[in-house]
Amino acid sequence: MATHISRHFLSQGQKISCIYSRSQESADQLAAELDTLGTSDPGRVPQEADFFILCVPDRAVAGVARQLGGRKGIWLHTAGVLSLDIFKGITERYGVLYPLQTLSRSRKIRLGHIPFLVEGSTPEVLALVKNLAGSITEYVQEADSPTRQKVHLAAVFANNFSNHMIHVAWNILEESGLDAGMLEPLLEETFLKPREMHPDDAQTGPAARGDRETMNKHIELLKDHPEWEKLYTFISRDIERSRK
Repeated sequence: MATHISRHFLSQGQKISCIYSRSQESADQLAAELDTLGTSDPGRVPQEADFFILCVPDRAVAGVARQLGGRKGIWLHTAGVLSLDIFKGITERYGVLYPLQTLSRSRKIRLGHIPFLVEGSTPEVLALVKNLAGSITEYVQEADSPTRQKVHLAAVFANNFSNHMIHVAWNILEESGLDAGMLEPLLEETFLKPREMHPDDAQTGPAARGDRETMNKHIELLKDHPEWEKLYTFISRDIERSRK
């Protein structure tokens, strides 16, 4: 998260004054790319900035904010389910800058069309956060914490769970000595379809057809993988339910 956001802010003329990380190596690596200070020493983090953006795991946000408390600026976290109120009592001006996208450090990505959901502790802070997000994307949407949590839940189903299903599919083929790459055209069509039709209309397969004979054969093939069998059964059941 820190890598992608800081790269794009820098490309749009924003000044990155410091990269702070628990790991000096990680801080130095990104700081070198951004031509700025990298440090693992809290004491070297500037005392004042327009924004302090915490790109850390949800469970670490409050601790890092307290560790760096007292610094003047707007404090932001980038988490999907973490409440805005996590900053209450730590700082007076705070908000949320949540990009609705899957981000991997090694993969470059264009943020210009990605939705950023934003929130602010006051109308003034919200306006400044919107302006910040708008410097790197054309899609900025105000969303309170309960709304953002629902969006994050939907994203987990759409992305994280989908990716895990692909992981299972890859393993099924590779265990049989088959080329998992043969799935690529299928996956391409799978994720292009929702751009042109509702997912209900795009759904195919044995569960959508009510083809019990095929589903029973699949379940038999999964007998050595009971967890995958459970996934297959539960998801097929939900597909069947949604078709009624």
